[in-house]
Amino acid sequence: MKNNRKKQTSSYLLIFLGIVAALLILIILYLTFFRKDSQSSINLTKNDSATDQTEDFTDGETFGFTSGDETSDDADQSGFISDDGSSDSEASTDDSSGQGPSQRESAGPVQSSPAPEEITVPYQTPAANAEPIDPSQSSGSDSSQTTDGTSQGKKDSSMTAITPELSDDGTISPSHGSSAFDNKSDEKINTLVTQVQSQLPGANGSWSVYICDLADGSEATINDSPMQAASLIKLFIMGAVYENYDSLSQQYGSATLDSYLTPMITVSDNDAANSLVSCLGGGDSTAGMQKVNSFCQSHGYTNTSMGRLLLASNEFGDNYTSAYDCGKFLKEIYQICSGTTQTPSLLHAEEMYSLLKQQQRTNKIPAALPEGVSVANKTGELSDVENDAGILYNAQGGNDLVIVFLSQNLSSPGEAQNTIAQLSRSIYLYYND
Repeated sequence: MKNNRKKQTSSYLLIFLGIVAALLILIILYLTFFRKDSQSSINLTKNDSATDQTEDFTDGETFGFTSGDETSDDADQSGFISDDGSSDSEASTDDSSGQGPSQRESAGPVQSSPAPEEITVPYQTPAANAEPIDPSQSSGSDSSQTTDGTSQGKKDSSMTAITPELSDDGTISPSHGSSAFDNKSDEKINTLVTQVQSQLPGANGSWSVYICDLADGSEATINDSPMQAASLIKLFIMGAVYENYDSLSQQYGSATLDSYLTPMITVSDNDAANSLVSCLGGGDSTAGMQKVNSFCQSHGYTNTSMGRLLLASNEFGDNYTSAYDCGKFLKEIYQICSGTTQTPSLLHAEEMYSLLKQQQRTNKIPAALPEGVSVANKTGELSDVENDAGILYNAQGGNDLVIVFLSQNLSSPGEAQNTIAQLSRSIYLYYND
């Protein structure tokens, strides 16, 4: 009996132990699989997090904007000039590369200070530096002469702006250029040209000059070839607008056109210039530039072309003109307004003359002239360019004149301004002393 009970107890114990063992096995298996699932979940979470970070980084690259570009754009539009005569906005731009925006074209009208197109620098007192050129000096000119007064190297202008070319003697340097005369040239203007050439700064860029004695129409050029126009291109925008003024005023209103023309000329406002180009093209700036180029070609300003808007990139074209083209334009305005031409070629010459007389930029051609001499002029500047084209009128008992200076690749724009001022004084006194 006792043995049966022992066997029964042993059986129960074995069953119990088996159940316990089975439970332990189940617990072990459960814990094992639970840990694997947990690890997989952790890994999955990490992967998802990494994926989110990668997408965020990609989004940042795709939709982010670089502050450098914005800063550059803002600088291009500001056009502020530093004390040393360079442009802060374009100090790092290499214009000769054909990349990037044009340099130091004025940003628009200002109320209490000169617009930023100009570099304000002191010039030396004329009496201490420049004497009138003496007409009695021997001419001794080795300059070539032509009979039609046209300049060398003229090409057809198009939307792709003309690249300045060298003259026939292989250079446009200030000390080795050629001079051209019309059929009224005489010993007096020949002597003047020779002496002006000798006073051009050979170590400060390339220069081109136009001189016209409006009393008899005699004219001469020095080193005439296409050069960077800067804001002198606005002369020809003005001419094209006035040639189409009647039709444009019907479309846009004369008040609108006048509100652009005045600041474009008097303070060299670039936005106004670009707006007028757009008007010329019926809202298409490219078509408007073609209108400007057509105007230049039809009037014989064959070294002048517009290849870009003001302050726009010059990667695909630039704006060029020549001293002769600017001088011819101003000479024609003067002759029409004074009634000394039988074949007026420009429409609304009186209005254009009036705008030029209101010029607020007077630190070059007008700067050193004797008191009482009036100037109707238009300036143009880039970081290494100083241009000015003007009509000198109300001469006191002497001759009215047209004088044009173009200079580029300058190492010292401030010195170039002084050179223009002093030579303008000398040329004026040569005719009016």
